[in-house]
Amino acid sequence: MSAKPAEFFRSLDHLVPNQNFDKNSTRFKIPQETGEAFISFTILPDRQVTGLLSLPQMEVLLEFDSMSDEAQSKFIDDFDL
Repeated sequence: MSAKPAEFFRSLDHLVPNQNFDKNSTRFKIPQETGEAFISFTILPDRQVTGLLSLPQMEVLLEFDSMSDEAQSKFIDDFDL
């Protein structure tokens, strides 16, 4: 995925407003009505597209504990990165 940490945190702030996330962390627990969601990210090396253009990359991992398939789908839809 082509994204920077600032874009990740904007999406996280949109998903869970009024929450002060530690910008030094790379893993976040987000309690849900029926369980918990975990979001983590890893910064990857920039992808060189052409000689002059490179794109930032990150890997984002979503994990769910005790959430229904419907709740997981909604969470994924709401986390718009």
